[in-house]
Amino acid sequence: MKNPTSAISVLFLFSLSFFSCKKDRNVNPENLIKGNWEEMDLNGLKRSLNFTKDNSFFLNIVLNDGSSSQFIGSYQIQGDRLKITTTEKLEQEQGKPVQRTPTNYTLYENATFSITGDILKLNYTSYPADAPVNTPAKFRRLITIDEGGLTP
Repeated sequence: MKNPTSAISVLFLFSLSFFSCKKDRNVNPENLIKGNWEEMDLNGLKRSLNFTKDNSFFLNIVLNDGSSSQFIGSYQIQGDRLKITTTEKLEQEQGKPVQRTPTNYTLYENATFSITGDILKLNYTSYPADAPVNTPAKFRRLITIDEGGLTP
């Protein structure tokens, strides 16, 4: 005959170990990148990115002279790879109407990204003087007031 106390003890230890184990939480990179980001260490302009929950993308560039541009498009993530395709460019010089131009090109070509805390690091290919160059960019997450509360 088995001892009922030892069976209960084994069951208790099993349930304790089962509930005390941490579950691995694989955070979807798309969830991490969503939101507003402002590029760090820029002189003479302000550049910000916005990744939305419906995979829309906005790049805003404001120059010190007050002129601005906005690229509108969509983004896709696959692992640490980021693909941004533009569909429209808006440009405005101070005191003049906005000019809209349809576009269809890739921003941040061959981009990979990583997020540590509130810092987004992009590595992409740029072409200054027609030669490909690996280019890094750093962005800080902007905290915005959304629907009555602070959200990252």
